[in-house]
Amino acid sequence: MSYQKHTTMKTTRLYTLFAMLLMMGGTMKAQQWETVLPDSVSISGGFINEDNTTELVGCSGNDGAYFRVFEDGQYETTTFPAPDGKQLVLQTITPLDNGGYFVSGRIMNNRLNDSGELKIIILDDNLNVVSEQTLQVAEGFLGLTDGAAVMDDDGTIVLLKTARREMPNYQGGYESRGALFRFSQSGDSLNCRYLLADPPDPICYIQQIENQKLINDPYSDQIIAVCAGQGGVQSLLYFDYDFNLTNDFFIDDISFPEIGPGWQCKHISHPYVGYWYNANEMLLVADQQDTVVHNKPHLLIGKMNREGEIIEKVEINKPDTLFYAYGGMAYANDSTVYISTRCHTEGWMDPYYPCAYLVSTGLEILGKVELWDELDYYPQTVFPTSDGGCVFCIKGNSWWVEPLQKVIRFSREDFNPIPCSVKEVPQETIKALAYPNPAMDALNIDISILPVHNEHRIQITDALGHICMDRIIRGEGNVLTVGISSLKSGIYFYSIYNAENEIVRNKFIKE
Repeated sequence: MSYQKHTTMKTTRLYTLFAMLLMMGGTMKAQQWETVLPDSVSISGGFINEDNTTELVGCSGNDGAYFRVFEDGQYETTTFPAPDGKQLVLQTITPLDNGGYFVSGRIMNNRLNDSGELKIIILDDNLNVVSEQTLQVAEGFLGLTDGAAVMDDDGTIVLLKTARREMPNYQGGYESRGALFRFSQSGDSLNCRYLLADPPDPICYIQQIENQKLINDPYSDQIIAVCAGQGGVQSLLYFDYDFNLTNDFFIDDISFPEIGPGWQCKHISHPYVGYWYNANEMLLVADQQDTVVHNKPHLLIGKMNREGEIIEKVEINKPDTLFYAYGGMAYANDSTVYISTRCHTEGWMDPYYPCAYLVSTGLEILGKVELWDELDYYPQTVFPTSDGGCVFCIKGNSWWVEPLQKVIRFSREDFNPIPCSVKEVPQETIKALAYPNPAMDALNIDISILPVHNEHRIQITDALGHICMDRIIRGEGNVLTVGISSLKSGIYFYSIYNAENEIVRNKFIKE
């Protein structure tokens, strides 16, 4: 395959935050930028390098495309022409041990038919094609659609794809099932297995893999698929090296009663798993809707065991907002992750906007950015940067114009993390339940009534009920000090909870 490399670097919008120097040391805030990629561009996957270069794959018109976005927001594009009359979409990219890249995609007959043949391209570190091949789908299948990739412990690359086959009596005329592929780093095909709902896989099959994930199990010789399994219920599916199913668990929120067979958890969607606490627990992000507690989608962040049981959680739920866990999570360090979500203001048809949260691995909401200026954009993915910030990829979804693809860089300070600490002060210096009130930089809260050594949580909301902070109170003392300088002026409420209920609720004014 011949390819074209556009070496002219360009960016549509680049700006630097010169606004304020920190008082100590004179350090400038991190550079922030927003890059708008050309029309007809669509991003499917990517990752970020140690030098903060963002590597993205997708398509540009009918051709496959590789976008390398540099740390300053400028980018270059390499295109891979599609066969005549067809479209090539690059979907996953995996860095190789030799510095090159393993890229998978699909070749489609046209842009309306989103299933096609499997395309594998091996690139060197300069994006030159080392080798490539096209794999036909198994007999009886129409083609392959979206998928995910991961590198196994032995260095092989595992792909999970959606395989469509004709089903005349099925809705739409076809059904979607999973297909697993294994390749060497040089692109050699080592193994393939289609997962069906009939023997030899009576339990394990994967349907409508809209947001499937693959993770390498660091504590065993298994690959875990996080996707819709039996009955369409979101599941954890464990496979050995030969793609034999070893375990199959529903993702189950144990705080809710069983609603029906196979529906202990009602409507968990878009699950993402990307951080392990230990050999038996991992961090889960998903959106959830059930008829027992909530009748609208909300964001669920939880600690989940290997059997899919959510044993600890925090939920982001606003009275006027619907949450969908689009774009996943980005592991920043051992204490924090970034989470992206698509927010609707009211119903399905109203404009939506992307939002990203900074969350601690202890399930504390540390800060957020809401992109209200990007209505009708949804998040595709989020990547962590080496300086503690993140790169956010979003895409427009307007039906009447070609949707635009944007790549945005945020510093950690953009998330306005709200610091808080507990200290012991003389009782006579405590002036009120919350003081000073109004407050500008810091709010002191009397917590002397709270039982010592018990875990409590503080939540700050604005006048409309939007959550501005959700933190666990740590340390011993009688006064909790919260840094509120990042909050906008207005009326706020703080609530302190224990495991059972609300203990304290009070109002304060931010000047």
